[in-house]
Amino acid sequence: MKTKVFLPMIAMIFAIGMSFATESKVSDPDEDYIRVNGSFVSLGTEYDCGMGQEPCRIELRNGQIKDLYDAPSLGSQKEGNGTVVKQ
Repeated sequence: MKTKVFLPMIAMIFAIGMSFATESKVSDPDEDYIRVNGSFVSLGTEYDCGMGQEPCRIELRNGQIKDLYDAPSLGSQKEGNGTVVKQ
């Protein structure tokens, strides 16, 4: 009898505990990110891409053009008016 109640209670406690242990990627209001060789690099500042639904891109000092992200996550690409901002 005790195991029929005890095991589901333990499973529920572990499930609740694990929900707090997951890491979430939230957009950072002070920084933008680019991908370099598969990993994210912070640019240290926030860039204005205007209003719109086109992917926001940045031209780096070395001439490369990269996509901008709000957070170090592939699902957080910034959107704007389609113009390329300069670093």
